[in-house]
Amino acid sequence: MRRPRVVVVGDLAVDVLVAPREPAVRDADVPARIRTRAGGAGANTAAWLAHLGADVTLVARVGDDPAGRAAAAELDACGVRPALAVDPREPTCTVVVLLDDGERTMLSDRGAAGYLSPADLPALDGADHLHLSGYVLLDPSSGPAGLAALDRARAAGLTTSVDPQAAPALTPAFRDHVRGVDLLLPNADELAAMGGSAAALLDTVGAVAVTDGPRGARWVDASGTWTAAAPRVDTVDPTGAGDAFDAGVLAAWLRGAEPEEALRAGCAAGAAAVATVGARPAPASR
Repeated sequence: MRRPRVVVVGDLAVDVLVAPREPAVRDADVPARIRTRAGGAGANTAAWLAHLGADVTLVARVGDDPAGRAAAAELDACGVRPALAVDPREPTCTVVVLLDDGERTMLSDRGAAGYLSPADLPALDGADHLHLSGYVLLDPSSGPAGLAALDRARAAGLTTSVDPQAAPALTPAFRDHVRGVDLLLPNADELAAMGGSAAALLDTVGAVAVTDGPRGARWVDASGTWTAAAPRVDTVDPTGAGDAFDAGVLAAWLRGAEPEEALRAGCAAGAAAVATVGARPAPASR
């Protein structure tokens, strides 16, 4: 079977993972385990898609800095084709992730990623599917690029998917932005921010695949509803679990899998992500 050809439009970032060894105290020097990993929601999904056998291109904007060059090299190691615009002024997106007993708090500086523009989008010749990260769509600075990507994908006959990514930023306008999208991939909080009913979104999108962490996932479309349980794993780092879920669902769905099988694939990828430090699969040996 031919590998699905996917274009992902989203952020490429550096994640700084911080796990304090004791409660943080103001004006104190708190010991912590600190590691740097490649990240960015769009890039994470692209890396997992490549890991799962898709032919993937990532469209993103990075800074003209060592972090951006290192992140681009990491993409290549993951088997993802980079289509990166280089911003001469803004730094590469950086996210500080505070880890505490399986929970996380993120402090984000989108930097160059916030200035992705329609001019940065490549031609979609030969692609089958476009996946868009909500971080691009919800930021007023990069939103026009997200809308242009969806418009161009539809015009080229590609299927499309969107992960909302940020529940607090979702407004009623978001439904207009994703109107006509084939698959919406929210988590439970994002679905709640959009009214709480996946079925009610079917007048806007073709299908909704909702992930709810250890409680599994659910697919809703005009034909019915399907569910899948999440595998039981010890959570090491939840960063990127939703990005991996997206990749698992898409890799299976684009190969013709039925909804329940696609959900199981998404849950398996999400479980693999939380069982390791960082948001990416281990690079394949070459």
